[in-house]
Amino acid sequence: MESAGYEVETPVEGLLLVKNFVTDEEIKQYFEIINNATQADWEIQYTQGLAKFCMAKFGRDDVENLVAEGLFEVTQNWHDKNLAFTDNPIHHQVSNRLQKIMDQGTEKLICSGFYFFQRMPEGVELVAHTDQHTDPSIKYAAIIYIHDDYKNGQVFWPNKNIEIVPEPGTLIVFPGNDEFNHGVRHVGAGPIRYVLPAFLKVPNFYDNNKYS
Repeated sequence: MESAGYEVETPVEGLLLVKNFVTDEEIKQYFEIINNATQADWEIQYTQGLAKFCMAKFGRDDVENLVAEGLFEVTQNWHDKNLAFTDNPIHHQVSNRLQKIMDQGTEKLICSGFYFFQRMPEGVELVAHTDQHTDPSIKYAAIIYIHDDYKNGQVFWPNKNIEIVPEPGTLIVFPGNDEFNHGVRHVGAGPIRYVLPAFLKVPNFYDNNKYS
């Protein structure tokens, strides 16, 4: 990241805070997408995304049955928290920016994400979890922060005894393993908390590990 010209902070080993990964103009474009979205738009992506992922992982898309069988976990009350915008060029613009950096490394990973927003209004939290428990193809999580005027809503890592509210434009990157189990504190009254999540994944993982 530093060789690409970004200022990087490392609060703990393995956790990277990449400053100004997205520009003020890009942040403005993101909020234009958010402000033009309807409630119905927010109720599409999560459900469809779960079904698509379950088909890749289990060869089935009956999500409710997979949950009942104990094969899959979902975050409760999350059906209206994600907004996809894959038809907007900014999705590719930012995803490709990170992918180009990853391509310079020795470990070949695919950037999957930055094509949807995650929103958390007052009272919503995200309990501590490990990304690889749900999707073992994940090597690292990557999250873009576009504002910091919400109340509380800190992202935290209990095993590292750290919690932060990153500055607007910051990209954070951390491993998806148990060591970096993480969550988000309850959001307080006031502005809704928005972020853009993504994952750096092992390519063709489920082609080589069918229905595992």
